Amino acid sequence: MRHNRKWPRVLGVVFAIGALGMTGCHKSPEERMTAISEKIADKLDFNEQQKALLNDITSELKKDFQEEKSIRHGMKDEVKAMILADNLDKAKIKELIKARQERINSKVDKYLDKVAALHKTLTPEQKKEIIDKMEKFHQRWE
Repeated sequence: MRHNRKWPRVLGVVFAIGALGMTGCHKSPEERMTAISEKIADKLDFNEQQKALLNDITSELKKDFQEEKSIRHGMKDEVKAMILADNLDKAKIKELIKARQERINSKVDKYLDKVAALHKTLTPEQKKEIIDKMEKFHQRWE
């Protein structure tokens, strides 16, 4: 009978250790961006020039992410007020969406130029690897 009482304690310890381990896995969005760019460079076997171009794109993404984050935090009270209102202000929501879309559109050319510069440096093997990864990704979602 003593043997049966031990299992709940053992499971409790295992779950506690697992929970503690999972809390250490959290990464900020910026850390995830860095990790993803490092993984891309590693998987595609980038040379130093390609790594530099990719790091430039990642740095810009981080900067733009921080700007967007501060804008979102600034809108928090406004969105709360809209939720608490008796009627939803559709015009205001459309205005917020339009402003965000304009911010995104204003950055498109900057990123396209940077991605095009990186694309010029890719070897045929790297391009094929990208296509293979894209196809594998799409198969998961079909």
